[in-house]
Amino acid sequence: MPTTMRTCILILLVALTACTSNNEISYQISPSKKNGKPALTISMEFKANPSGETVLIIQDKAWGQENLHNTLSDFTSDQVEKIIQEKDSQRIVLKHQKDLDKIKFSYTLQQDTEGNLTTRDTYRPVIQKEFFHVFSHNLFMLPRDYVPSSHEPFDVNIDWIGFPEDYNFISSFDTNILQQKIKDTDESHFHSAVFTGGDYRPYLLDIDGNKAVFGVRGNWKVFKDSMIVGVLEKTLKAQRDFWQDHSQKYFAVTMTPTYSENGYGFQGSGLTNSFATTATNNKYLDPKGLVYLFNHELQHNWTGHTIKNENEEQQYWFSEGFTEYYTLKNIAKNNIYNLDKGYFITELNKIIQSLYQSPVKEAPNSEINYKNFWSNHDYSKLPYYRGALFAFYLDNKIKEDSKGEKSLDDLMLQIKNDAVSSGQQLSHEYFLQKVNKFLIKNVRPFFDKHIINGDLYELAHIFESFGYDYNPTSPVYDLGFTFSKDRKSILDIEENSNAYKAGLRKGDQIVKRRYALDPTYEAEFWAQRGNKEIEFRFFPQKQVKIPTLKNNDPNKKALPF
Repeated sequence: MPTTMRTCILILLVALTACTSNNEISYQISPSKKNGKPALTISMEFKANPSGETVLIIQDKAWGQENLHNTLSDFTSDQVEKIIQEKDSQRIVLKHQKDLDKIKFSYTLQQDTEGNLTTRDTYRPVIQKEFFHVFSHNLFMLPRDYVPSSHEPFDVNIDWIGFPEDYNFISSFDTNILQQKIKDTDESHFHSAVFTGGDYRPYLLDIDGNKAVFGVRGNWKVFKDSMIVGVLEKTLKAQRDFWQDHSQKYFAVTMTPTYSENGYGFQGSGLTNSFATTATNNKYLDPKGLVYLFNHELQHNWTGHTIKNENEEQQYWFSEGFTEYYTLKNIAKNNIYNLDKGYFITELNKIIQSLYQSPVKEAPNSEINYKNFWSNHDYSKLPYYRGALFAFYLDNKIKEDSKGEKSLDDLMLQIKNDAVSSGQQLSHEYFLQKVNKFLIKNVRPFFDKHIINGDLYELAHIFESFGYDYNPTSPVYDLGFTFSKDRKSILDIEENSNAYKAGLRKGDQIVKRRYALDPTYEAEFWAQRGNKEIEFRFFPQKQVKIPTLKNNDPNKKALPF
């Protein structure tokens, strides 16, 4: 049941270390206006640096966004002689008397995007009349002295004042708390959080005695709140049961609607004690996509957070690929949203098709580096596909070698336990040592060939060895024509394509379109011919030689779960 619009005052304690902090910083946040538009005014108090120069950290570039300092203004302090904004250095410099004990400083934060809210806009501050949605690294400046290299903890006090009585406040640290006290935190935890307020509807969940909150706003066109709440509750329960870990006392998931005229999209960000999601609110949104999103991102509580990579991008085949595999496995095994093994096979086939169509499908693992991963979509998806298929192979291989007594699940739990008990990180050597204890033959040659060198998997051989039925060819996405730069006309079209067979022709002027980058979704295009607007429908696909699993009962029975 949703909570009603109400305000309660509690004290929140987040104990991340056993140390007692000597540093404390206080914030007061209140609603305001600037140039007639909604804004937030943040007043902060903190210790001054005895040198006479105190530096505040606030990022100008973060999470793919630039010029975040453009959202800041009205820097004010009666105790400071000079305020210098250094965007390139991502800081604010305060000049003051050396004997000053504490500084009171305030600033204004305002949304700098216009028009309908899009998915990408939500990585910037969103501050509107009905609500706000801000990530903490955009909301809270921190004194540089409070974030030393030793990660010494500090305390944070946050007071929300002057907001409407019907506002709900949902953050990474608790729900509907007007006076928050966050004990012994550090920059990495405090600046990896989300803070929302306004017309979000909070749903309180009890997951084996632990508190979880789902905060959602907007009137959704394709689902009711109860559906998503049920998916979240079942997902949290299933994942925590699998990992044998019910240690998280509080967890929040927020969901904010965004706009898209054509197609749909969704995204999520895993944060401290929380997960922030956005999705396009239109009739094209597929609820199964949200089920996937919740399961993938929440899985990162263990693969990526508890189990940390030794060399971040080099082990993305594990932290992203194995997460991808267990996302599908968790959904199918627990029938979340009534999805079953047929869903697992369908989605695994999509992974196969995506890998074998990728322009970087045989790139070595060394090319999955920071630069490529964050700047090139093909490289960013490569470890998802490659790692998920490796996990599928190992799950079947461990089951085969152990005569059904063991599975990849047993290996994953051992890796998690090592991470918890000794801080063991995921390295290639460590992983191979652990997995080989479950196998008859050394898996290193297979690992080196397909994960390190990037050779494509010999899928037909793999499917045959485990007794799966498979199709030698499969449909893959193919629009069948090329657009002009403004995407308003067709430049070239393949005569054997489904688009051509549906009636589209070179030179057609496109006035409206609806399609997804998925061969199983029917595309809709409207072209202007003379005085008529003609509709064309077709599946954007073609058959290629890529082995995929048959979605039949023998294969469902053969799956290793």
